[in-house]
Amino acid sequence: MKAREFSQYPVSDPSSEGQNAQAMNAVSRDEFNARIETIETRMDARVEGIRADFREFLAVQAERDKRRDQVQAERDNTRDQVQAERDHTQTEREKTQTERDKRYDMISQEMREIAKRVEDAARQGSTVKANVWAATAVQLLGIVAIVVGGYYANQANMYVAMQTTLAAVQAGRDISVPTPSAFPSLTPP
Repeated sequence: MKAREFSQYPVSDPSSEGQNAQAMNAVSRDEFNARIETIETRMDARVEGIRADFREFLAVQAERDKRRDQVQAERDNTRDQVQAERDHTQTEREKTQTERDKRYDMISQEMREIAKRVEDAARQGSTVKANVWAATAVQLLGIVAIVVGGYYANQANMYVAMQTTLAAVQAGRDISVPTPSAFPSLTPP
């Protein structure tokens, strides 16, 4: 122990302890009231400090709650805007799909009409094809008829030409030809 501690804690003899204890235990009323008042003042100061800290804590909590409410309101607002945009986008998408479906329906209807027209054209084409073949056959028959007619006409002409030639030959036989002496001479005798 140090020297200072000796002076702080004086050693007392046991015989004088009883007198000192009574002297120490005998605290006057004023002293006691002063001590109590001091303790009370300190306790009031501590309670007031705790109250101030508690009020400050509540103010901080209220500010935090206010900020949280603002942030929550902003989130809600943002969420509502996003939802509104989603709804708008969904509406636009449905509208676009409806228009697309209408266009597909129109296209399919036009395709059915085109298919019907193609069918009619095919029928007409087959009719035209049949008509072309019929016309070709008629033309071929006409050519064959002309050739056969020309053959028979030529043959008839040949018969006529032959008959005429034979008739002329026969007629020439019937006519006698004068002898050369019978012809008058041009020279005098």
